[in-house]
Amino acid sequence: MGAGRTATYRRIAICVDLGLLERVRLLRDEPTVVRATRDGLDYVDLGLPVAAVSPGLVRHHLRCADLAIRLEQRFGSEGVKVLSEREFTWRERIEDRQIASVPVGRGRYRRQQMHRADLVVVKGKRIVPVEVELTAKAPRRLEVLIRAWRHAVALGQISAVNYYCAPGTARRAVERAVKKAGAGEVIWVGEAPA
Repeated sequence: MGAGRTATYRRIAICVDLGLLERVRLLRDEPTVVRATRDGLDYVDLGLPVAAVSPGLVRHHLRCADLAIRLEQRFGSEGVKVLSEREFTWRERIEDRQIASVPVGRGRYRRQQMHRADLVVVKGKRIVPVEVELTAKAPRRLEVLIRAWRHAVALGQISAVNYYCAPGTARRAVERAVKKAGAGEVIWVGEAPA
């Protein structure tokens, strides 16, 4: 927030008092999570829904936020923007085009199911979806997703895909799927920041 810890806590407290932010306690012995309320999102003119927060998603969201900060610090001076899934999904709706989403099959009522990346790195027309994998997905599901990303690169919709994985089974699962799908030229696999 561009301020010290005390000033940041004061700003958050003021925003909570005004109803722009709210604290959500998920687990008794864990810190609370702060999220924007509907009023807070409206105040900054974002058409985003209020974020869903659950104990299972918090770890993943925090790792994505940490990675986004690191990517912006690393590439921000080069004119790179890092967008969260919520940010680029909102832009997809406004612009009526896919930015970092790929079709992965048909769902209920034969509607196209879309998968959205966790983050997207944008530099001019270069678009690189970023996935954060902390646990191994089912092999078939992962392979379908990798093939969908490979196809999007082939169509020129995106430039490449970066996977940041937890070491061990999550990373090995992604590496196997990339190899099986023949996507090693367009998908980079590395380790998620701790």
